[in-house]
Amino acid sequence: MTLVSARIVECGYRGGFALRDVYFDLQEGDFLLITGRSGSGKTTLIRAITGTLEAVEGYLKGEVYLCGHVVLGSRPEEIYSCMVYIPQEPWYAIIGHTVYAEICHSLALEGRVCNMSDFSTTGLTRLFNRLTHTLSAGETQRVLWAELALRGARVLVLDEPLVYLDEISRSHVRDIVERALGEGVSTILVDHNPFFWEKLEPRLIVLENGRVAYSGKWSHELLEKHTGKFTVTKSTNRASRGVYAELRNVWYRYPGGDYVLVDVNMTIQRGVITAITGPNGSGKTTLLKIASGVLKPSRGSIVRRGASIYIPENPLLYFTMPTPREELLLAARGEEYRVLDIAEYFNIKHTLDQPIVRLSSGERRRVALASAYLYEFSGYFIDEPTGGLDYDSARLVLDLLEDIAEDGKAVVIATHDERATKRADLHAEIKK
Repeated sequence: MTLVSARIVECGYRGGFALRDVYFDLQEGDFLLITGRSGSGKTTLIRAITGTLEAVEGYLKGEVYLCGHVVLGSRPEEIYSCMVYIPQEPWYAIIGHTVYAEICHSLALEGRVCNMSDFSTTGLTRLFNRLTHTLSAGETQRVLWAELALRGARVLVLDEPLVYLDEISRSHVRDIVERALGEGVSTILVDHNPFFWEKLEPRLIVLENGRVAYSGKWSHELLEKHTGKFTVTKSTNRASRGVYAELRNVWYRYPGGDYVLVDVNMTIQRGVITAITGPNGSGKTTLLKIASGVLKPSRGSIVRRGASIYIPENPLLYFTMPTPREELLLAARGEEYRVLDIAEYFNIKHTLDQPIVRLSSGERRRVALASAYLYEFSGYFIDEPTGGLDYDSARLVLDLLEDIAEDGKAVVIATHDERATKRADLHAEIKK
């Protein structure tokens, strides 16, 4: 039985990016992997398939069917009963005020009553009373995966599901996808690292500049040609140029929860890149926010020597202007030549006059980093700097972070990405 049928002549944003000529059908248990460089149209295609493109002022010429229903014009409950969609920005899929409310609302839509066993079987007992806006991106994804496990669906649509997850959680997600395929669930997945899914041998669609560069069976060699291969090289041995900040006996807890950080003592150095690593929910994001001044510790103190900037996992929370050009001009104090230079470096010149909300997640991340660089802060605290970036874009970001460190600035990143940790000079691992 055909569960997904796409006949997309064109989709995109009026006056902006457009993706053309995408055609495919998925039967029960089929696995389609969509990949390509940042800005090639992957998220635009997912929005067209799930019927969410119009919500960001996009358009679709053609037709998409899910479980026999035309996506455009169908009642939401018809699509919801067929499909589970987890977006690349997982916070947009959360509507509950607490984790309890989120899980119970999801089950209520199917006429089910939730109980504590639903939380224990999905490993969410510890997060039961947490306010959802205090969750890290990795914890948010864990909540969404729990909803997926509790609900039945015939079609899964997953946009970059591994970006904010640790290695154990990534393996767990692959197991979930493999089990779903075995149960006849059609799966559409976007990933910048297609090789992670090689053993499942998915069908491929490789996008390039708004076109389908390849559509067909799994091919390792073809993927390397179109997506590139990232070779991690250790950075030069940079030495500290002095202390930027000190955290002294820092404790922190969110309202209604236990302490996330307990008695943390840490010295942040200038002139080097420090990588904070650890499993999902260990407190990496919280530590970045406290070290940068976004949050105040519940107990303890922090001493900083110079202004700092925090770039969150969700770049939209960073921006203050509607377009990249305006955002970068503000950071560059009106000096347009600096804007054009950094836009050229990050390959974002084509986005300068587009609304930021229409950019891909990878493009937004690059714009945010370019803006922070132009402001010339003393300390840079960046959550998942390479999240959702292809190999070439990730290399550009890491090269820029090295340049910032070599200028004598403090650079602290929280990451699950091996590409980033191998370029760092110091590591701080949070184990629990």
